[in-house]
This record gives sequence, C-alpha cells and structure tokens, in this order.
Amino acid sequence: MSSEELAVRTAAAEAKAHAGDFRGAAAELRVLAKDHVRDVGADDPRTLGVRLTLAKVLGTSKQFRKAVEVCTPLLGDLVRVHGPEHDDVLETRQLLANLRYQAGDAEGAARELELLQSALARVLVPTHDRITKVKRDIAFLKSAR
Repeated sequence: MSSEELAVRTAAAEAKAHAGDFRGAAAELRVLAKDHVRDVGADDPRTLGVRLTLAKVLGTSKQFRKAVEVCTPLLGDLVRVHGPEHDDVLETRQLLANLRYQAGDAEGAARELELLQSALARVLVPTHDRITKVKRDIAFLKSAR
C-alpha cells in the first residue's frame, strides 16, 4: 500500500475519533498499525504515530487498560528509536503515567513520572515549570497509596 493511501486512511480514522466514533477509530487504527509495519516499517515515525494515536483514542474512550497495553510497548520502541529525552518519548511517558493512573495503577503512574522527571532534568533547568508540576504529581500519587 502506498504512503499516500496510508495517510488518507489514517486521517479518516482520526476523523472518526474526532466525531466520537472511538470504537470505529480504534478498530481502524489497529489495522493501520499493522499495515504501517508491513509497508513502511515498525520504526517509521508514521507507524509510531499511528500507535500513539491508538493509545490516545483508547484513553479518550475510557479503555484505560487497553490503552496501557498499547502504550507500554510503544514507549519501549520510542526509547529504542529516539533515546530517552526525545519529545515523543517524553509525551508518551506522560501519557502512559496518566493512563496507568486512570486504570487504577497509581504506583505505576508514579514510577513513570519519576522516569519522566529524570529525563526532564537532563534537558531542562531544575526550576522549569514542567519539572515542578511532575514533582507535584509524583507527591500526589505517592500520598494516594
């Protein structure tokens, strides 16, 4: 399948999600992820992007455990491909922490945020607002246990 066809199908799946058809969007994104792997490769940014979109759609539709199942291996692949401080890795780690919390795993969410804090500390000044917020979120999650 051509890259253009994949792009059109991806846009159509995203439009379904924006219209509120999360089940239809998720089903199409699952197929698209496999098609992307086959046609452009597992490490291609478009493939990784479709997988991230699938995790977000599942989370938006409150299917938190399924979203965690999609997001966890995606994060590992992103770290392997881009390194731990890449923007996509940081975004996905934040998403995974949120999904874990929503799925009832506050301890797992706190662990993800601690890893996020470590990565952010390597690329931002220690007083950056994002680091401060992550520290507050970690404290909240640890107090919720």
